[in-house]
Amino acid sequence: MELSTKDVTLNRNNFIGGSEIAIILGKSRYSSPYELWAIKTGRLKPKDLSQIEAVELGTDLEDFVAQKFAQKTGLKVRRAPKVYQHPDYPYMVAHVDRLISDTNEILECKTANASKGKEWENDIPIEYVYQVQWYMGITGRKSAWIACLIGGQKFDYKQITFDPTLFDKMVEKAVKFWSMVQNDTPPAVTSQDVEVLVEVFPTTNTEEMIENEELNDLIAYRQELQMHIDEMSKEKDEITAQLQEYIGDRQGLLTSKYKVTWKEQTSSRLNTTMLKQEHPEIIEQYKQKVTSRPFKVNLRKD
Repeated sequence: MELSTKDVTLNRNNFIGGSEIAIILGKSRYSSPYELWAIKTGRLKPKDLSQIEAVELGTDLEDFVAQKFAQKTGLKVRRAPKVYQHPDYPYMVAHVDRLISDTNEILECKTANASKGKEWENDIPIEYVYQVQWYMGITGRKSAWIACLIGGQKFDYKQITFDPTLFDKMVEKAVKFWSMVQNDTPPAVTSQDVEVLVEVFPTTNTEEMIENEELNDLIAYRQELQMHIDEMSKEKDEITAQLQEYIGDRQGLLTSKYKVTWKEQTSSRLNTTMLKQEHPEIIEQYKQKVTSRPFKVNLRKD
């Protein structure tokens, strides 16, 4: 059965796509294996990207990037006719932006804001490298291009060759991850998952406290880390105060390596104290209950 883009989009939890492989490998700056697992198993809803203007513009500009690449390189590009699937693992899919005619190559089209320009100067962002390697492996292509419009003012493109060893590792990790999804077994959590876990477990359903002596050392280590963080934060604030005192009423200071500024800036903020005093009915009208689960560690007293 041949998959369409609509099939994959409507049933994305049944597939692993190129934009997810970096997450599964633990190489994404924006998500974690646990968060992706929670989405695939229905514990979390996928992030709604439809209202994010940058995402919308990226989609709209895909054709422009493809045509600009063709103009710059002289290569002809065409739309991929289908969503590709791994021959042995049909849940592994590749939705390729463009094929390059009369070659064994593909093209991935990207847009980035101006602040990401440095990343593209040095190299291709790692998430995109994994994404394109995934596409090459699934489609059987040996080479790929990534073209990117940066800040609407700079156009860059780079070529990547297929790395079969890396792709085999990707497939191995994807198979293991998919087994966890199917068996409802979560991957290990990371530092990225503190807020994710609040979304997965937003409320308590019981007053039960779990007895577990084996976690004493882990909790003690966390408290030691917190103590060091507090001490370092205090030391940082003391250094900040010394620098502020030295700057005084000037704008900042310069060294051979650093530029330190301490300038006033004006912003508009809602004066809630005045609003409560003069219009308490407005405050009451817009009050809403917010449920949270603060994480606290204290010495046991009983």
